Amino acid sequence: MRIVTFQNGNQGPRVGLLEADAVTELAAPSTLAWLAGHGHDRTGAEHALADVELLSPLPVPASYRDFMTFESHARRTFSAVLDDPEHQVPAYWYEAPSFYFGNHFAFVGPGQPVTHPEGVEWLDLELEVAGVIGGDGEIAAFTLLNDWSARDVQRRESGVGLGLHKSKDFTNSIGPWLVTPDEVGYENGRMRVEAEVELNGETIIRTSNEDQYFTWDQMVAHAGRNTRLPAGSVLGSGTLPGGSLIENGAVESGRWLQPGDVVTLRATGLGELTNEIVARGA
Repeated sequence: MRIVTFQNGNQGPRVGLLEADAVTELAAPSTLAWLAGHGHDRTGAEHALADVELLSPLPVPASYRDFMTFESHARRTFSAVLDDPEHQVPAYWYEAPSFYFGNHFAFVGPGQPVTHPEGVEWLDLELEVAGVIGGDGEIAAFTLLNDWSARDVQRRESGVGLGLHKSKDFTNSIGPWLVTPDEVGYENGRMRVEAEVELNGETIIRTSNEDQYFTWDQMVAHAGRNTRLPAGSVLGSGTLPGGSLIENGAVESGRWLQPGDVVTLRATGLGELTNEIVARGA
């Protein structure tokens, strides 16, 4: 099933079940409640999809961890960010699924603008799949994730040794809906999607998640070790191979995202997620 957060006219955000081109309201007051196992009953109210506005399916996740589970992305990005073509992927990367904590208060949904961060010249997109934790501590849903990155800030931060901070602390895009694992062929901790990135109406990246090094089961287990993962926690897969500008020659060409650019992520079974970059104060 596909679960959405939507609004219709002056009525506030509600949770709905999307079937074909119709949204049926659910009793859950939020997707966090739905993920925790509450409010799955239908209320009977139904709307045409064309008559509602889809919002972020999870406006404020319980927590946000973004992994890096694709070796080719790790290799290319380390080299480009560190400006070191000979840089090797750290040995520990192969031992456990690495992640950083992101800002779970900085999520926007489909169609919402992404403000170009102040002082950033190398604004990048990142095509990812996100798994969302349910009340049983396991993956309850998947969605598209754009983990926007300030690469010039990231390059300067990398030498500090504290991990990523302000290079990621501005916006994440998620949506357009939450898809339950059965909808995407999830089995034995893996799912398969074909995905692409469109920039200003032109497809610039085609890729898949076939080469994901760690399974979702391994990611969930590692994230939850010595702590707990409450319902609504978001786990990013990390950028799919080639799914960013920095992997496609942006350092050399200087073609980074600017105000006015429109970015669309698209993946089989997960729909499409579009956001426009806007200038600060726009």
